[in-house]
Amino acid sequence: MARFNIFSIAFYLSMLFVVHKGWLPFYTYAVYTEVAAHMTLAVILTGWESGFQVTLIGMNVLAFYAEYTGRVLKLKFLPVLPLSIVGMFLYLWSCVYLHYHPAPYALPEIAELRLSLLWGIIVFVVCIFILQLMVIIAHTSQEKLGYQLSHDQLTGLPNRYYLSKKFETLRKNDKTYWIAISDIDDFKKINDNYGHDCGDYILKTVGEILSSKGVKCSRWGGEEYMFAEEQSETIPDEFSFLDSLRRDIASYPFIYDGKNIGVTMTFGLALSSGRDDIEAVIRDADAKLYEGKHRGKNIVVDANNSLEEQKS
Repeated sequence: MARFNIFSIAFYLSMLFVVHKGWLPFYTYAVYTEVAAHMTLAVILTGWESGFQVTLIGMNVLAFYAEYTGRVLKLKFLPVLPLSIVGMFLYLWSCVYLHYHPAPYALPEIAELRLSLLWGIIVFVVCIFILQLMVIIAHTSQEKLGYQLSHDQLTGLPNRYYLSKKFETLRKNDKTYWIAISDIDDFKKINDNYGHDCGDYILKTVGEILSSKGVKCSRWGGEEYMFAEEQSETIPDEFSFLDSLRRDIASYPFIYDGKNIGVTMTFGLALSSGRDDIEAVIRDADAKLYEGKHRGKNIVVDANNSLEEQKS
């Protein structure tokens, strides 16, 4: 063991050079192999009761975490599963070997107890810490994936996937709801005249304005946005709510590259009835939007408000 310890000291000094060179896969394999050999030799020489073999289990947790870190950092890595299989083999082999070949060095009973407790505590702490960390990482990754799946990358607004879930909720609830589809007027001209970066700026800023009054707005696609909400006391008059947003957008100082850009929006609003399915309500809101586009733009159209009144 003394000779092996001298080797270990030289080995870890050489590992400083390996880390400096960035040879992390080699470092992982080399350290795992050295520790496995060291612990196997220790248990063969001092006996099973010394507890050194427990480290052959704990090392696997660290090895897999090292592989995970390499994957996340997009480093060149090697799979550690073969190392874990080797560790399992050494654990089982040392158990069988000691059954037929007693350890040449017998430690005092109190030393065996203390070593077993020490290695048990170390391995349990390492395993618990790494596994808890992996649970947190997995949960955080799941939340991020869920957000990315349900939100538009450009504007940060909920997207069609989110709306599909919202539609399911509206279908199940026996309540009246309203759907509004809005579209940026002449958006193609903005892209053509000022460029797509300006168009992205307009899309993001419009999304912020539409979401500024406490009601969740979603990006329906392209330059179209959608509200889909149950009727509530929060918004007693959907038409007035949408018209206030229309006015806010029309008066907002959209400035890009030193140029003032006029932006307006047209809204189509439809309410559900007990006999309507949600697809019919969406088609109704889209028809109202289409009507507003062909009869003036920069207006809110629903079943009860005339276009002439809105323009006055």
